Amino acid sequence: MRSATLLCHAKRCLPVLLILAAAAWAADTNVVEEAAAQTSLIDYFNKGGIFMYPILLCSVLTVYLIIDVVLLTRKAKMVPPQSVEKLKELMAAKNIEGALAACDEYPSIMTRILAAGLRAMPRGKTALEETLAEYDVREASGIRVRVAYLNTVATVAPMLGLLGTVSGMIKAFANVGALGMGKASLLADNIAEALITTYAGLVIAIPAMVAFFFFRNRVNDMMVVVEDTIGDLVLTLEK
Repeated sequence: MRSATLLCHAKRCLPVLLILAAAAWAADTNVVEEAAAQTSLIDYFNKGGIFMYPILLCSVLTVYLIIDVVLLTRKAKMVPPQSVEKLKELMAAKNIEGALAACDEYPSIMTRILAAGLRAMPRGKTALEETLAEYDVREASGIRVRVAYLNTVATVAPMLGLLGTVSGMIKAFANVGALGMGKASLLADNIAEALITTYAGLVIAIPAMVAFFFFRNRVNDMMVVVEDTIGDLVLTLEK
């Protein structure tokens, strides 16, 4: 009889207990969300440890390189339209000195390559073609080196993140060995350092790698435009 009475009371109290449990869970969830909302990027940076500083340097370098390559690979920068029109007129008139002066007036990759070829033209057509090819490689290499730095950053950044991960895990196991499992907060800080540095390294590396492949192809496309423009100007001179 007594057990039946207790069972009856338990059934009546069960909805109340469920409501209280749900309220407690919601309160804990709100506390966690508020704590997460109050954690800023600076807090994450500080938790990441000393390896966050070289990772930050990689991020700044990535932004600089992207802006630099964007400006260098603009068509108006590599093949200025005003210089092309003026050079066409001068080359059609066989005015080599005027063409060289125009190349100096409008400095660009295209005009530097063409000027080198025009200066070699008195040595014959073969010398002209070889000089154009040589300076084409030189000018393209100057831009490709800058693009390659993006690949370097994309390689180094996750390695720095991995180094921070190893450092954080070493600290975590060292603290467990020295203090046992009682210092959960200290262990959590070490694990946070390990995860944050890996995350930060990947956040920098992925855009840098995407930018590297994009600008590598862009440089190749723009060098084709430069070569075609120079070829048209040389043909104009030979007519």
